Amino acid sequence: MIEVHNLTKRFGETTAVDDVSFTVLPGVVTGFLGPNGAGKTTTLRAIAGLHRPTAGTTLVNGKPLDQHEAPLRELGTLLDAGNLQPGRSARAHLAAIAATHGLPRTRVDEVMELAGIQEVGQRRAGTFSLGMRQRLGIAAALLGDPRTLILDEPINGLDPDGVIWVRKLLKHLAAEGRTVFLSSHLMSEMALTADHLVVIGRGRLIADAPLSDILTATSESRVAVRTPDTAALTAALVARGVTVTATAADSIEIVGMEAPEIADLAARLGARVYELTTHATSLEDAYLSLTESSVQYRAAAFTSA
Repeated sequence: MIEVHNLTKRFGETTAVDDVSFTVLPGVVTGFLGPNGAGKTTTLRAIAGLHRPTAGTTLVNGKPLDQHEAPLRELGTLLDAGNLQPGRSARAHLAAIAATHGLPRTRVDEVMELAGIQEVGQRRAGTFSLGMRQRLGIAAALLGDPRTLILDEPINGLDPDGVIWVRKLLKHLAAEGRTVFLSSHLMSEMALTADHLVVIGRGRLIADAPLSDILTATSESRVAVRTPDTAALTAALVARGVTVTATAADSIEIVGMEAPEIADLAARLGARVYELTTHATSLEDAYLSLTESSVQYRAAAFTSA
Protein backbone atom coordinates (compact mmCIF):
# COMPACT_ATOMS: atom_id res chain seq x y z
CA MET A 1 0.00 0.00 0.00
CA ILE A 2 1.08 3.58 -0.69
CA GLU A 3 0.01 6.38 1.62
CA VAL A 4 0.59 10.03 0.79
CA HIS A 5 -0.24 12.41 3.64
CA ASN A 6 -0.33 16.19 3.07
CA LEU A 7 2.63 15.99 0.71
CA THR A 8 4.17 19.33 -0.23
CA LYS A 9 7.34 19.74 -2.25
CA ARG A 10 8.87 23.09 -3.16
CA PHE A 11 11.84 23.82 -5.38
CA GLY A 12 12.92 27.31 -4.43
CA GLU A 13 9.92 29.57 -5.01
CA THR A 14 8.08 26.93 -7.05
CA THR A 15 5.57 24.64 -5.35
CA ALA A 16 5.48 21.44 -7.39
CA VAL A 17 3.14 19.51 -5.05
CA ASP A 18 0.78 21.30 -2.69
CA ASP A 19 -0.72 19.46 0.31
CA VAL A 20 -1.69 16.29 -1.59
CA SER A 21 -3.13 13.25 0.20
CA PHE A 22 -4.28 9.90 -1.21
CA THR A 23 -3.95 6.16 -0.64
CA VAL A 24 -3.13 3.51 -3.26
CA LEU A 25 -4.65 0.21 -2.19
CA PRO A 26 -3.48 -3.33 -3.01
CA GLY A 27 -5.52 -5.55 -5.30
CA VAL A 28 -6.38 -2.90 -7.91
CA VAL A 29 -4.51 -0.99 -10.61
CA THR A 30 -4.53 2.70 -9.69
CA GLY A 31 -3.89 5.19 -12.48
CA PHE A 32 -2.13 8.51 -11.84
CA LEU A 33 -3.15 11.30 -14.21
CA GLY A 34 -2.45 14.98 -14.65
CA PRO A 35 -1.30 17.54 -17.24
CA ASN A 36 2.36 18.28 -17.87
CA GLY A 37 3.74 20.15 -14.87
CA ALA A 38 1.00 18.82 -12.56
CA GLY A 39 3.47 17.34 -10.06
CA LYS A 40 3.11 13.65 -10.95
CA THR A 41 6.83 12.90 -11.32
CA THR A 42 7.66 14.85 -8.17
CA THR A 43 5.05 12.86 -6.25
CA LEU A 44 6.35 9.54 -7.56
CA ARG A 45 9.94 10.45 -6.73
CA ALA A 46 8.90 11.47 -3.22
CA ILE A 47 7.22 8.08 -2.68
CA ALA A 48 10.36 6.36 -3.97
CA GLY A 49 12.55 8.33 -1.55
CA LEU A 50 14.27 10.32 -4.30
CA HIS A 51 12.83 13.67 -3.17
CA ARG A 52 12.67 14.77 0.45
CA PRO A 53 9.22 16.31 1.10
CA THR A 54 9.09 19.94 2.16
CA ALA A 55 6.14 18.87 4.31
CA GLY A 56 4.02 15.77 4.77
CA THR A 57 4.93 12.10 4.50
CA THR A 58 4.90 9.22 2.04
CA LEU A 59 4.65 5.62 3.24
CA VAL A 60 5.17 2.34 1.40
CA ASN A 61 3.63 -0.63 3.17
CA GLY A 62 3.39 1.34 6.40
CA LYS A 63 6.86 2.97 6.50
CA PRO A 64 8.95 5.53 4.64
CA LEU A 65 10.84 3.52 2.03
CA ASP A 66 14.26 4.18 3.60
CA GLN A 67 13.13 2.56 6.86
CA HIS A 68 12.55 -0.85 5.25
CA GLU A 69 15.35 -3.40 5.65
CA ALA A 70 14.95 -4.57 2.05
CA PRO A 71 13.47 -1.67 0.04
CA LEU A 72 13.58 -3.49 -3.31
CA ARG A 73 11.35 -6.22 -1.89
CA GLU A 74 8.83 -3.56 -0.86
CA LEU A 75 8.80 -1.22 -3.86
CA GLY A 76 9.75 -1.74 -7.49
CA THR A 77 9.92 1.38 -9.66
CA LEU A 78 10.22 2.34 -13.29
CA LEU A 79 10.65 6.12 -13.32
CA ASP A 80 13.10 6.54 -16.21
CA ALA A 81 13.81 3.73 -18.65
CA GLY A 82 17.02 5.50 -19.71
CA ASN A 83 18.50 5.45 -16.22
CA LEU A 84 21.09 2.73 -16.79
CA GLN A 85 24.75 2.22 -17.64
CA PRO A 86 24.68 1.97 -21.46
CA GLY A 87 27.91 -0.02 -21.68
CA ARG A 88 26.59 -2.90 -19.57
CA SER A 89 24.65 -5.77 -20.99
CA ALA A 90 21.03 -6.15 -19.96
CA ARG A 91 21.95 -9.19 -17.88
CA ALA A 92 24.86 -7.36 -16.18
CA HIS A 93 22.59 -4.40 -15.40
CA LEU A 94 20.09 -6.64 -13.62
CA ALA A 95 22.82 -8.73 -11.97
CA ALA A 96 24.39 -5.60 -10.47
CA ILE A 97 21.06 -4.55 -8.95
CA ALA A 98 20.49 -8.07 -7.65
CA ALA A 99 23.96 -8.24 -6.08
CA THR A 100 23.56 -4.95 -4.21
CA HIS A 101 20.27 -6.15 -2.71
CA GLY A 102 21.25 -9.72 -1.87
CA LEU A 103 19.00 -11.26 -4.49
CA PRO A 104 19.88 -14.62 -6.14
CA ARG A 105 21.15 -14.56 -9.73
CA THR A 106 18.37 -16.99 -10.62
CA ARG A 107 15.95 -14.10 -10.13
CA VAL A 108 17.70 -12.25 -12.96
CA ASP A 109 16.86 -15.07 -15.35
CA GLU A 110 13.26 -15.16 -14.12
CA VAL A 111 12.56 -11.46 -14.73
CA MET A 112 14.36 -11.46 -18.07
CA GLU A 113 12.15 -14.30 -19.24
CA LEU A 114 9.07 -12.57 -17.87
CA ALA A 115 9.94 -9.37 -19.74
CA GLY A 116 10.81 -11.21 -22.95
CA ILE A 117 14.43 -10.02 -23.13
CA GLN A 118 16.30 -13.25 -22.40
CA GLU A 119 17.44 -13.54 -26.03
CA VAL A 120 19.12 -10.12 -25.93
CA GLY A 121 20.56 -10.45 -22.42
CA GLN A 122 24.16 -10.11 -23.63
CA ARG A 123 23.54 -7.00 -25.70
CA ARG A 124 24.64 -3.66 -24.31
CA ALA A 125 21.66 -1.83 -22.86
CA GLY A 126 22.72 1.36 -24.65
CA THR A 127 21.88 -0.26 -27.99
CA PHE A 128 18.29 -1.03 -26.97
CA SER A 129 15.31 0.70 -28.54
CA LEU A 130 13.00 2.65 -26.23
CA GLY A 131 10.59 -0.28 -26.11
CA MET A 132 13.34 -2.71 -25.15
CA ARG A 133 14.60 -0.31 -22.47
CA GLN A 134 11.07 -0.23 -21.09
CA ARG A 135 11.05 -4.02 -20.88
CA LEU A 136 14.43 -3.95 -19.14
CA GLY A 137 13.15 -1.29 -16.72
CA ILE A 138 10.08 -3.36 -15.88
CA ALA A 139 12.32 -6.39 -15.32
CA ALA A 140 14.41 -4.32 -12.89
CA ALA A 141 11.26 -3.13 -11.09
CA LEU A 142 10.17 -6.75 -10.61
CA LEU A 143 13.59 -8.00 -9.54
CA GLY A 144 12.88 -7.94 -5.80
CA ASP A 145 9.42 -9.51 -6.25
CA PRO A 146 8.01 -6.38 -4.55
CA ARG A 147 4.64 -5.99 -2.89
CA THR A 148 4.24 -2.53 -4.43
CA LEU A 149 5.01 -1.20 -7.91
CA ILE A 150 5.26 2.30 -9.37
CA LEU A 151 5.50 2.53 -13.15
CA ASP A 152 5.80 5.89 -14.93
CA GLU A 153 4.79 5.75 -18.62
CA PRO A 154 5.76 2.05 -18.95
CA ILE A 155 4.29 1.54 -22.43
CA ASN A 156 6.10 4.38 -24.21
CA GLY A 157 7.85 2.93 -27.24
CA LEU A 158 6.28 -0.52 -26.94
CA ASP A 159 4.72 -2.24 -29.92
CA PRO A 160 1.09 -3.46 -29.68
CA ASP A 161 2.20 -6.87 -28.38
CA GLY A 162 4.23 -5.16 -25.66
CA VAL A 163 1.36 -2.87 -24.70
CA ILE A 164 -0.97 -5.85 -24.27
CA TRP A 165 1.73 -7.66 -22.25
CA VAL A 166 2.07 -4.72 -19.84
CA ARG A 167 -1.71 -4.45 -19.48
CA LYS A 168 -2.05 -8.14 -18.63
CA LEU A 169 0.99 -8.06 -16.34
CA LEU A 170 -0.35 -5.19 -14.25
CA LYS A 171 -3.78 -6.77 -13.91
CA HIS A 172 -2.14 -10.07 -12.93
CA LEU A 173 0.03 -8.39 -10.29
CA ALA A 174 -2.98 -6.58 -8.83
CA ALA A 175 -4.96 -9.84 -8.79
CA GLU A 176 -2.15 -11.32 -6.67
CA GLY A 177 -2.87 -8.64 -4.07
CA ARG A 178 -0.02 -6.28 -4.93
CA THR A 179 -0.25 -2.51 -5.05
CA VAL A 180 0.10 -1.17 -8.60
CA PHE A 181 0.44 2.59 -9.24
CA LEU A 182 0.57 3.51 -12.92
CA SER A 183 1.21 6.91 -14.50
CA SER A 184 0.46 7.46 -18.18
CA HIS A 185 -0.78 10.09 -20.62
CA LEU A 186 -2.40 7.46 -22.86
CA MET A 187 -6.06 7.70 -21.88
CA SER A 188 -7.26 4.82 -24.04
CA GLU A 189 -4.82 2.42 -22.38
CA MET A 190 -5.49 3.77 -18.91
CA ALA A 191 -9.21 3.17 -19.48
CA LEU A 192 -8.46 -0.49 -20.25
CA THR A 193 -6.02 -1.02 -17.38
CA ALA A 194 -6.92 1.09 -14.34
CA ASP A 195 -9.62 0.35 -11.76
CA HIS A 196 -9.11 3.53 -9.72
CA LEU A 197 -7.78 6.99 -10.61
CA VAL A 198 -5.87 9.70 -8.79
CA VAL A 199 -5.85 12.98 -10.74
CA ILE A 200 -3.76 16.04 -9.88
CA GLY A 201 -3.34 19.44 -11.51
CA ARG A 202 -1.00 22.32 -10.67
CA GLY A 203 0.24 20.31 -7.72
CA ARG A 204 -3.15 19.80 -6.08
CA LEU A 205 -5.47 16.81 -5.88
CA ILE A 206 -8.42 16.98 -8.28
CA ALA A 207 -9.95 13.51 -8.02
CA ASP A 208 -9.44 10.24 -6.16
CA ALA A 209 -12.14 7.72 -7.06
CA PRO A 210 -12.92 4.51 -8.96
CA LEU A 211 -12.72 4.90 -12.74
CA SER A 212 -16.44 4.13 -13.10
CA ASP A 213 -17.38 6.89 -10.62
CA ILE A 214 -15.26 9.47 -12.45
CA LEU A 215 -16.84 8.58 -15.78
CA THR A 216 -20.32 8.81 -14.28
CA ALA A 217 -19.68 12.11 -12.51
CA THR A 218 -18.34 13.79 -15.65
CA SER A 219 -20.68 12.14 -18.14
CA GLU A 220 -22.52 14.34 -20.57
CA SER A 221 -24.98 12.87 -23.02
CA ARG A 222 -23.88 13.55 -26.59
CA VAL A 223 -26.06 12.42 -29.46
CA ALA A 224 -25.01 12.57 -33.10
CA VAL A 225 -27.82 13.00 -35.63
CA ARG A 226 -27.58 12.80 -39.41
CA THR A 227 -30.51 14.50 -41.11
CA PRO A 228 -31.11 16.60 -44.25
CA ASP A 229 -33.39 18.78 -42.12
CA THR A 230 -30.72 20.18 -39.80
CA ALA A 231 -32.07 23.75 -39.81
CA ALA A 232 -35.55 22.82 -38.58
CA LEU A 233 -34.33 20.34 -36.00
CA THR A 234 -31.63 22.70 -34.75
CA ALA A 235 -34.10 25.56 -34.31
CA ALA A 236 -36.49 23.36 -32.33
CA LEU A 237 -33.71 22.03 -30.10
CA VAL A 238 -32.20 25.46 -29.40
CA ALA A 239 -35.68 26.72 -28.46
CA ARG A 240 -35.70 24.05 -25.74
CA GLY A 241 -32.34 25.16 -24.34
CA VAL A 242 -30.37 22.31 -25.89
CA THR A 243 -26.80 22.79 -27.15
CA VAL A 244 -26.43 21.96 -30.82
CA THR A 245 -23.19 21.89 -32.82
CA ALA A 246 -23.02 21.40 -36.58
CA THR A 247 -20.44 18.73 -37.44
CA ALA A 248 -21.17 18.45 -41.18
CA ALA A 249 -23.68 19.77 -43.70
CA ASP A 250 -26.16 17.05 -42.76
CA SER A 251 -24.99 16.24 -39.21
CA ILE A 252 -25.33 17.81 -35.77
CA GLU A 253 -24.19 16.90 -32.26
CA ILE A 254 -26.62 17.47 -29.39
CA VAL A 255 -25.89 17.91 -25.69
CA GLY A 256 -28.72 18.14 -23.17
CA MET A 257 -31.36 15.83 -24.59
CA GLU A 258 -31.48 12.03 -24.75
CA ALA A 259 -31.81 10.11 -28.01
CA PRO A 260 -35.47 8.99 -27.55
CA GLU A 261 -36.58 12.58 -26.93
CA ILE A 262 -34.69 13.77 -30.00
CA ALA A 263 -36.29 11.06 -32.12
CA ASP A 264 -39.78 12.01 -30.87
CA LEU A 265 -39.14 15.70 -31.55
CA ALA A 266 -37.91 14.96 -35.07
CA ALA A 267 -41.01 12.86 -35.73
CA ARG A 268 -43.33 15.69 -34.61
CA LEU A 269 -41.48 18.13 -36.85
CA GLY A 270 -41.54 15.74 -39.78
CA ALA A 271 -37.73 15.91 -39.91
CA ARG A 272 -36.07 12.96 -41.60
CA VAL A 273 -33.45 11.18 -39.44
CA TYR A 274 -31.02 8.86 -41.19
CA GLU A 275 -28.77 8.15 -38.22
CA LEU A 276 -28.95 8.75 -34.47
CA THR A 277 -26.07 7.66 -32.24
CA THR A 278 -25.42 8.16 -28.53
CA HIS A 279 -21.75 8.64 -27.61
CA ALA A 280 -20.63 7.47 -24.17
CA THR A 281 -18.23 9.67 -22.20
CA SER A 282 -14.65 8.48 -22.70
CA LEU A 283 -11.89 8.71 -20.13
CA GLU A 284 -10.28 11.33 -22.32
CA ASP A 285 -13.46 13.44 -22.15
CA ALA A 286 -13.66 12.99 -18.38
CA TYR A 287 -9.97 13.82 -17.92
CA LEU A 288 -10.19 16.99 -20.02
CA SER A 289 -13.26 18.07 -18.08
CA LEU A 290 -11.52 17.52 -14.73
CA THR A 291 -8.25 19.22 -15.68
CA GLU A 292 -9.56 22.04 -17.88
CA SER A 293 -8.56 24.73 -15.38
CA SER A 294 -5.30 23.02 -14.40
CA VAL A 295 -3.47 22.88 -17.72
CA GLN A 296 -0.24 24.83 -17.33
CA TYR A 297 1.10 24.67 -20.87
CA ARG A 298 -1.31 25.43 -23.74
CA ALA A 299 -0.38 25.43 -27.40
CA ALA A 300 -1.91 27.88 -29.86
CA ALA A 301 -5.39 26.94 -31.06
CA PHE A 302 -5.94 25.96 -34.67
CA THR A 303 -8.58 27.72 -36.73
CA SER A 304 -10.12 26.59 -39.99
CA ALA A 305 -8.93 28.36 -43.13
